[in-house]
Amino acid sequence: MSDVITCRRHTLWLAMVSLLAFALSQRSLALGLAAVAVAGASWLVTGRCTRRMLHPNVVVVLVAIVATVVISQVWPRLDPARIPRWIGLGVFFGMLVRLWARRTISDERQVVLLSGVLLVAAGLHSIDLAVGLLIIIGTALAVDCVVRFRLLTPNALAQFPRTAHTQLRRRKTQAERDLRRVIIAALVLALLTSAGIFVILPRNPNPGGPLFGSGRGSRLGFPSDLSLRSPQWIEPGDRELLSVDWRGPDGKPPAIAETLRLRGQVLDRYDPVEFRWFARIGPSQRFIINNGTDRSPLSPSPIDERINTHTLQVNFRGLYTDIIFTPWVPISIRGMNSQVFAYSPSSCALKLVDIETAGVIRGYEARVQPFPSESVLTALQGNPQRFPPQPTFPVEVVRATALQWIKEAGLSGLTPSAESDERWARNTRIGRAFEERLRSTRFNYSLDLRGFIQREGRDPIDLFLNEYRFGHCEYFASALCALCQSVGVDARIVTGFIVHEYDASDRRYSVREADAHAWVEIRSGNVQWTVLDPTPMADDTSLASDRGVWGQVLRFLLGPLEDAWRERIERFDSLAQEEFVRGFNEWTTRTYRQARAWPNAMAESLAERTGIPQAGVVWIAAVIGATAFSLSAALLLWRRLQRRRTLLGITRTGRMRAQIALRDGAFYADALALLAQVGCARPAWQSPRAFAETLQSARPAAAEAFHAIIDRYYMIRFAGRRPDAVRRAQDAALVERLRAALVGGDAHNRSRRG
Repeated sequence: MSDVITCRRHTLWLAMVSLLAFALSQRSLALGLAAVAVAGASWLVTGRCTRRMLHPNVVVVLVAIVATVVISQVWPRLDPARIPRWIGLGVFFGMLVRLWARRTISDERQVVLLSGVLLVAAGLHSIDLAVGLLIIIGTALAVDCVVRFRLLTPNALAQFPRTAHTQLRRRKTQAERDLRRVIIAALVLALLTSAGIFVILPRNPNPGGPLFGSGRGSRLGFPSDLSLRSPQWIEPGDRELLSVDWRGPDGKPPAIAETLRLRGQVLDRYDPVEFRWFARIGPSQRFIINNGTDRSPLSPSPIDERINTHTLQVNFRGLYTDIIFTPWVPISIRGMNSQVFAYSPSSCALKLVDIETAGVIRGYEARVQPFPSESVLTALQGNPQRFPPQPTFPVEVVRATALQWIKEAGLSGLTPSAESDERWARNTRIGRAFEERLRSTRFNYSLDLRGFIQREGRDPIDLFLNEYRFGHCEYFASALCALCQSVGVDARIVTGFIVHEYDASDRRYSVREADAHAWVEIRSGNVQWTVLDPTPMADDTSLASDRGVWGQVLRFLLGPLEDAWRERIERFDSLAQEEFVRGFNEWTTRTYRQARAWPNAMAESLAERTGIPQAGVVWIAAVIGATAFSLSAALLLWRRLQRRRTLLGITRTGRMRAQIALRDGAFYADALALLAQVGCARPAWQSPRAFAETLQSARPAAAEAFHAIIDRYYMIRFAGRRPDAVRRAQDAALVERLRAALVGGDAHNRSRRG
């Protein structure tokens, strides 16, 4: 009964770990703690009292309710991305019900199976370090539970008599130890093999998911365009991508949190066939070569950095991309290693060049002027055309919608003008009117676009504006930019991050997946651009507040581990492999040289201090080494003698007894060791004859060989008949006979069980 209770206790620990891992993968610490509390209460209430367990009919009803809820959520909308989550939730609540029900050993195995399903679901849904640690712990507990279930069932160990409870328990304990040793050895071997593969083989650490790595040209983790072709349900992730250190002109971090807009891609062209926005590559694109030590200016003419210049330091944590994210407007850049940057003066956007050779950048530092003067913008962008051509939009129905909105806003009198000031004023007024209309209650923000059905011959922007009127930031930004361009207003889409989260203790911003955002910039001057954000404010700011709080609660404890994981594991690309190999070679060379030089240096130092010639110092060191080796050998011999004496039961000392323990009686000690290996260890309180009689009922063939060994050992120890070389060979043959009997008996038992 105690073994069954122990198995139930270990199964409960496995269930609680799996419940907590799945809850954390869903970013709900409260749900995980509540589930652990309910699971723990099931043990306290029903641990030894079956009358407090749920009736089987009640369990069936509750499980049916859980299954009905899961099917009702999965069946109407067969979205492969959501099916694992709902199946995991069904198993989650089903396990909570199962822990309160009556359970046999077979039911405990079902709990282990359900725990495995939850651990797999957690691993599929999250890559957070906390979830990974819980999965590792849960796997170890599952192995322990499987071992205990295996040893709890009747098997070959039942060959002992039912009255020999002591021998049965001892053999079961020995078998459990042997099995655990095999499992530990396999886990260590797997760990070493994985580490070797991790260090040797190259890989491409590109993140996946709906926001990063799923679009065209997003091979490095951040989409290079904005596609409206495949609406889907998007869940904002909580994974940290960037760490931002923002310092003011005085070199100090802000006292209070500021909202940062990190510009990445600037998209100003729309493809009506592919339904995507893309960036125009201008002929004035420049290449900035940075040595990784000094900041490289982005302008060919000097810019005064003493006025209103902030410093931005960015460290990549979970994002691998060639895009450089900065606020408006960067004036100089410095990478952590030698890099070549491509700079577009028209958009002030930066990208890495030849990333396959130089490797993904790990961080950079930029000097930024958030409120640049016209002279600074002219220095950065050059001297553009005085009157840039008015843009157009390729979808005509969007222009009809834009004209209707202009008429409803009372701006129908605003017509395109050749005068620059009037043109920029018109751009601002029309852009503000469109922004206000999109931010009104007529449009709704939603990440669930499965109801956004594409129709043949209809553009997604047209469907968003005139029919569905719901979507996420990409649709709002696309609609505003399309409306503006259709009536001749210079506009472009900017994709990047809008950052709210500021850690006052570390004085840095954390940029997460949920901070990914898209907004619009309209031309408000010959070189000036104004930010317009049509995404509804309430839903936009809710992205930061809706994140799970568990990451914030555990950040203090897991922060160093997360940093080490990202730095040593996630970023271990081909460049890091080269650095590792180079550092390892340097370390081995330096260690070898130090090892060769150390004896000579030590000998010279001792010779100077003692006045003894260096040859004498070497001789003394050799004597000390030989003495230490002799003492070590004597110590090992003494320990071996003590072990043999303990095994043979020789407590008194003497030369005769020492010879028996080390040489004459060695065959008897080998026989005892063989029996102990198969779970038949001799108790210290039992005499050899009595132990042989106990062995007779379990292993007759082995008992016969062991009787002969005992007779020989008694003659040596008590009759004083010391063996010669022939006798020692015969004693060794008796041990081999015992070994053959044990091996043959095990094979016979296995064939009978089969």
